[in-house]
Amino acid sequence: MTETTYSIVEARARLGAIAREVSATREPVAITDHGQTVAILVSPADALELQELRALAAYRARQARGEDAGVSHDEAYRRIFGEGKA
Repeated sequence: MTETTYSIVEARARLGAIAREVSATREPVAITDHGQTVAILVSPADALELQELRALAAYRARQARGEDAGVSHDEAYRRIFGEGKA
């Protein structure tokens, strides 16, 4: 999963440095407790990408089920800018 791992005790002692490294390199770091991965520290950019991918997957799943997956471009424009298009 990730190449770099820290025990929860090590991570607690070095959290600031680890967080800065992850943010700069975008390389995730695993945090372990008794040898089991309990968390993955990722950069803010990677977290945002993951959120976007999850939202896209949920949207596509709704589409596949035939559910109303959103609004048309024209409807979104109307909701944001009012009735008439410029």
